[in-house]
Amino acid sequence: MWPIPSLEHEVVSISFSPENMTCCWIQKTNMAIARAPLLMKAYKRYSLHNLELHKLIPFNPTRIKKYISSFLYEHNLQNAFITFCLDGIAEKCVVLPTSTPHRADFDIKNVSSMQWEYRYLYPNHDGQHVFYVYAVPRSLILQYKLLAIAAQCNLVTMTTQTVALLDAYKHIFGTAFRKSQLAVDMMRHDNVIADLISVDAIRRMIVVPSHINLNEEKNFIATACGLFDLQG
Repeated sequence: MWPIPSLEHEVVSISFSPENMTCCWIQKTNMAIARAPLLMKAYKRYSLHNLELHKLIPFNPTRIKKYISSFLYEHNLQNAFITFCLDGIAEKCVVLPTSTPHRADFDIKNVSSMQWEYRYLYPNHDGQHVFYVYAVPRSLILQYKLLAIAAQCNLVTMTTQTVALLDAYKHIFGTAFRKSQLAVDMMRHDNVIADLISVDAIRRMIVVPSHINLNEEKNFIATACGLFDLQG
């Protein structure tokens, strides 16, 4: 019998988009001595210019696996918890007259080849309720599970960038978070969740090394914070 390596209470967030893949290692901080509740231990963005992904489909899984494995090996994170995030899947906002709908209320066909979920966002000004809805091909989910197995990742979560950004927004407010404020901010920014999170908000949320350009990496880092928060 060989002993099974114990998992580490470390979280590495890996985000995939058609043009970029980012790896981010985040830890909680001691708020008594730190200026933000989270600390970025390591971060790297890989530009994808050689069709590594096409419409999020891993066309070159060997290269993607190499990126993931090198990041984990460099920082000795082979036994960390891993979260995957997909940016570019089918998603939309749906308005319904109730805040507690049944799945049939969304009028979405249940196709065996697709997996879809929804998340309540906020009540709007006319008494309707706004939901975020997304759908992912089951074949695509399978491909990323196989990628995680090939890279020997302890995959614990796979979600969308929008879900991660919504959690990052909620994390910024903490116990003061209100859906009514989310409604105001979302309507002000045409439901573009990434525009709700500023560079200053990120600085209040996470300590980022000085060599990282926050203006260029803002959305990627906000996504990583949201993925970390999803793990509780």
